[in-house]
Amino acid sequence: MTCRLTMALVSESQEGNIGGATLEVPKHQLESGAVRLPFGSPEPVLLFQGECEDELLVRFQLTAVEVDTFIDDVGKAGKDIRLEMPPPGTTQLVREVDIDVGVRESPGIRNNNAIFTLRVRLELERTG
Repeated sequence: MTCRLTMALVSESQEGNIGGATLEVPKHQLESGAVRLPFGSPEPVLLFQGECEDELLVRFQLTAVEVDTFIDDVGKAGKDIRLEMPPPGTTQLVREVDIDVGVRESPGIRNNNAIFTLRVRLELERTG
């Protein structure tokens, strides 16, 4: 059987206080507490097209950087998502997933932390 997997960015947000700054994502800044559409409303991306078995494994790696004058604070997180093929009688499976990454303000003696959350939509379609 063949399938197609696409991913679309749904929203981005961040919560927390890391030195009064904001977390910077490509080309824009995101204030604490704001939930918004991804910057630039990017088009969905084709992740995979080809032969499929019963399930697909999607591995995400997310990096968030709080930009400072001297030392940028970086947080990284990974998340594995298993997608089973759409059930019989359907051709598409849609799943939304949140990926969270924490960033801690340096130096670590201060308790300033933030969580950046990216929500993505995965669409798995049977194509043959």
